[in-house]
Amino acid sequence: MTAIKKISQIAGDIRAYLINAHQKSGKKFLGVMHPVVPQELLYAAGLHPFRLFPFAGEPITAARAHLHVDTSSIFRAIWDQVLKGHYPFMEGVVLPESCETVTYFARGWMYHRPDDFVATIAGVRFSKTPNGLNFFSKELESLAGTVEKFFGTTISADSLSHAIGVYNKNRELIRAVYDLRKSESPPISGVDALKTVMVSHVMDKEENNQLLETLLKELKSPGERPKPKTRLMVSGPCITDIRLLETLEASGAIVVTDDTNMGSRSFSHTVDNGHNQFMALAKAYEMVPCPFSISAENRLAYIIKMAAEYRVDGLVFAIEKACESEKMDFPYLEKEIRTKARLPVTFIETEYLCDMAPIRTRIDAFVESLMK
Repeated sequence: MTAIKKISQIAGDIRAYLINAHQKSGKKFLGVMHPVVPQELLYAAGLHPFRLFPFAGEPITAARAHLHVDTSSIFRAIWDQVLKGHYPFMEGVVLPESCETVTYFARGWMYHRPDDFVATIAGVRFSKTPNGLNFFSKELESLAGTVEKFFGTTISADSLSHAIGVYNKNRELIRAVYDLRKSESPPISGVDALKTVMVSHVMDKEENNQLLETLLKELKSPGERPKPKTRLMVSGPCITDIRLLETLEASGAIVVTDDTNMGSRSFSHTVDNGHNQFMALAKAYEMVPCPFSISAENRLAYIIKMAAEYRVDGLVFAIEKACESEKMDFPYLEKEIRTKARLPVTFIETEYLCDMAPIRTRIDAFVESLMK
């Protein structure tokens, strides 16, 4: 089986993969939200951290009594599936202070799942002061201590160094896959790239590193590849709906890169594997380009730089209905991208299990305008 077929197989039923991996590894599995949580700390403790995103296809029912309809549909879908027992392998969760839904739900999680490990961390916001960085570093030390106490394990300097090395390698390999998409005829579609990243978020990182190395060999093999009619970049929060990328690419375009929590924001950084490990983690993760942790001006620079590197013809902002932090940045970003980068921009409002028909109409019109 080729690497891309294995990735597609896992992505097709992530829940089954996680259940099977849990049974085989004997490790304790811990869910995390957003790319701002340093999973290296959890990995160093002998745990299997994985990113939480909803398993596709099931409507939200049980969570209606717990979360308002105007809160994040992605998080509501996750909590809905947790309540329904779809995560029997999960021992708990680490929630960052990110969007309001995630930030303030720790008490709700503890109330309904009192045996779970539940931790929160506060990151560094827009002003990257030395005090803010020191605070974040102390937050990570506190998280490490809480993990050690709850799970009866030890996070040594050696185990943390090993974990940082493994995760740095993983980010490096995924960046290498993305770099191949800069070519005139990218060897991997946006759909398969999303599947690749989503699978990396749930697999054991050392196992995933081996899979990514095989994938890179396959993608670098010679062969004729069609040149796309137009090249798109997608920006948005936790984009996990493969149907969206399928819709974009069915229009004749190809998604060559992204600015999303599931995608490039998760592996844009590298951790300095030196002596002060907690400070090194804090310095790396404070710069994750999410709208709740960096300014709109810095996001603009990040997006324009990436758009130039990947020779993007247009940007699609696919923003979840209840994601206010993304929506607040959009008017500024749209104006500046149009005027400074001279790139066309379109906006799509998404939601968990949203209807793709109206989205398809808008995308077809946008892509057609780029081809004129």
